[in-house]
Amino acid sequence: MEIDIQAQHSDVHPRWRAIIERRAHKLLEFCKDILHLQVTLVHSTHHLSGNEEVRLLASVPSTTLRVQKAEAGMGDAIHAAFSALERELRSFVERRRRA
Repeated sequence: MEIDIQAQHSDVHPRWRAIIERRAHKLLEFCKDILHLQVTLVHSTHHLSGNEEVRLLASVPSTTLRVQKAEAGMGDAIHAAFSALERELRSFVERRRRA
């Protein structure tokens, strides 16, 4: 699996990169068909307290899964996005088994 990590309006902190890589490899435990994972970290300065957003695009054969989550902190947003992507991948694998 190829992992592409990008950031908008900020830099990718090494701690965030480590979390992303660890969670991405965990995804491969139940879905080995992931070809490419694009991670975009967005820091919005619009809000007074700030707003962190994570967008994930996972390419698997015959489809692309997309997840977007926003939280107050980047770490929380990363974990929320990967949890949502896990659910999407589990659903994808289940649908493929039934077909």
